[in-house]
Parts: sequence; structure tokens; C-alpha cells
Amino acid sequence: MNIAIVGAGRGGANLIRSLAGVDSIKITMVVDLDSNAPGIVLAKNLGIRHSVSIDDISKVPVDMIIEATGTQRVADILIEKFESRYKIIDSHAALLVSTLVDGNMSTLEKMNKQIEIINHTSASVQENLHSIYDSINKVHSVSENLVHSTETSKKYIEESDKVVQYVNKIANQTKILGLNANIEAARAGEYGKGFAVVAKEVQVLAGNSEQFASEINEILGKLSEEIYKINIEIDKLKNLSNSQIEHSKLVSSAMDELTREASN
Repeated sequence: MNIAIVGAGRGGANLIRSLAGVDSIKITMVVDLDSNAPGIVLAKNLGIRHSVSIDDISKVPVDMIIEATGTQRVADILIEKFESRYKIIDSHAALLVSTLVDGNMSTLEKMNKQIEIINHTSASVQENLHSIYDSINKVHSVSENLVHSTETSKKYIEESDKVVQYVNKIANQTKILGLNANIEAARAGEYGKGFAVVAKEVQVLAGNSEQFASEINEILGKLSEEIYKINIEIDKLKNLSNSQIEHSKLVSSAMDELTREASN
């Protein structure tokens, strides 16, 4: 719709400012006797044709004339010259139009600001979600490394247990050997006394070796128990990480949907 505005004072300037933002409306002419009136200055800045003569309205395409001076004489002149060709809106109706357009523009501006806030918040949340997602992946990777390390430690404990069992076997054999040596020394009488001392020390050594092997075996058993507990906690950590990843994806998807809806 092509509109000519007559009267470029404060009210006319507000009307120009309001209607200039409406896509379906084109202001084709602004008229005022004062070439320095606020509306004329605004029209110049917006590239809208302007004039000091009402007759120049006939030189541009016009569907409606808005009388914004509030002066009855000007309204009468417009009716006399253009009532048969154009729809004429008086100053009261113009004020109403300006108020309605201002209200819509204000609402639109508020909505745009809210959309900007939503988009900014969404971008911030998305950025933080990516950071959380990366952190979770790192935790997941650490837990995988821990699993590998505990499995390796478990194998070393099993190997150590075999060594301890072998040492324990040697200790038992040494103990039996010492016992047999004592028996032979007793049979030898006076000649076997020196050998008996050695046999006794061999038995003591065998006993100590057996005791140390038992203690080491006990320690290895406790280590195995602790590694088992660590594996249980690692499994819990992995499950928690997977759950966090899934929830992060859901939140990210929801924020994407919110951003799309806000943009539309």
C-alpha cells in the first residue's frame, strides 16, 4: 500500500518511523510547509520523497493519504482536492494507526530480543555441553586405560603366585631334605654332629622360606581382592560416563530444536 503523509511535525515523524518498518506499506510522499520539520529530516534520511506542496501528492502513486497536522483547514483542503481519488485518514485515525503499529513494533522488538537471548543461551549451553562431552570421553578413556592396567596387574599377580607356589614347593622339599639329614646325622653318632648343625640350619631356612612364601601369597591375595574392587568401580564409572554421554546428547538435541523453533 502506497501512503502519503501530510504533516511532518513530531506526530508525523513518529508515524513515519512506525510505518517505515512495515513491509506491506510504502511511504511515497511526505508533505510539510517547514522543510526542516522532524518528519522531513527523517524522510530525507530514509530516502522518502518530500515536498512543501500538497499538490505534489498527485505526482506519486498513492492509495491513502494520512493527515497528521491535526489542523481542520488542512484536512478540508485534502478532502476537497483528493477525496474522490484517495482514501483520506484524519489525524485522530492516524494517531490510532501509529499507536497500533508502535505496539506491534515494540512487541516484535521484544520478541527479537528474546530470540537473541535464547540463541545466545543455546550457543552457550551447546558449548558447555561439548566441553562436558569431551571431558566424559576423556574419563571414559581413562577408565579404559585403568581396566587395561588392572588386567595387566592381575596377570603379574598370577605369575607371582606361580613363583610363590614354586618357592613354597622348594621350601617343603628343603624341609624334608633337612629332616632326612638330621636322621642320617643321628645314625652317624659322634661323626654326624657337625652335619646335624648344618641340617638344622637347612630346616630353619626352609621354615623361613615357607613362612615368607605364605606371607607373600597372602599379600598377593589381598592385591587380587583390591584389583577386583577397582574393576567394579571402573565398571560403575563407565556406566555413569555412558549415561552422561546419552543425557548430554539429549540436551544438545533439545537445545538444537529450541534454536530452530526460536529462529522460525
